[in-house]
Amino acid sequence: MDGRNMPLQMLMMRSAHLLKYQTISLLERFDMNMGQAAILFILSRYGNLTQRQLSGRAGITPPSMNVALRKMEEKGLVKKEPDPNDQRKTRIHLTDTGRSRIEDLKQLFRKTEEIMLQDFREEEKLLLRRFLMQIEENVMESKELKDMDLSEVLRRLHPEKNF
Repeated sequence: MDGRNMPLQMLMMRSAHLLKYQTISLLERFDMNMGQAAILFILSRYGNLTQRQLSGRAGITPPSMNVALRKMEEKGLVKKEPDPNDQRKTRIHLTDTGRSRIEDLKQLFRKTEEIMLQDFREEEKLLLRRFLMQIEENVMESKELKDMDLSEVLRRLHPEKNF
């Protein structure tokens, strides 16, 4: 179907599916999934977080986060340590391997973004980012999603998964 005659919502969803497929395929090279990549980027940006904080930022339920972190710990990407201020809490730290993997992923995503935006001028790229952020904000403020966060939306969209 020609995108010019397609409702914008359908065109955006089709593009999102293509990007998701491409991203999943690329992450398989690193034996990772999208949730694990998100965890690495969150830890890189915000530093050492408790498991609960990390779950909230990633939009993943604590049980699913526990499974993801166990696998990532086995791969040497993250390390769990007791919180020095509250021994009841566990803080998640990036390892050197995890930091190195983030650099690999950044390079991979830069190349993917170059392909995706190859015919765009810089100002168009900035506008696209702004438009997408505004669309997300508008949709999250809609009547259907007003009192939900992203993790709740994902849980309702994919009840078979444990976000």
